[in-house]
Amino acid sequence: MAQVSIPTDTDPAAYEVLVECWRAMTIAERADLIDRLNADVELLAVTGIRAQLPHLTEPEVRHELARRRFGAALADEAYEHHPA
Repeated sequence: MAQVSIPTDTDPAAYEVLVECWRAMTIAERADLIDRLNADVELLAVTGIRAQLPHLTEPEVRHELARRRFGAALADEAYEHHPA
């Protein structure tokens, strides 16, 4: 079994409630939660790119996101073959 590490900024009782909520979820509910969390992280990343590089077009923002996610070589290769 994996060792559980309670976040230091979280009350242990509150963390236990959270874990129990996760355990009560169905697989579909967990998958939906993960999808929503991934979408939120992507939105934060795109927002950060737009704040740092406001001159980029939308396709350039997506390319930059891919560079940050997958590395420059892979992203550049993919976007070279699929230009905006």
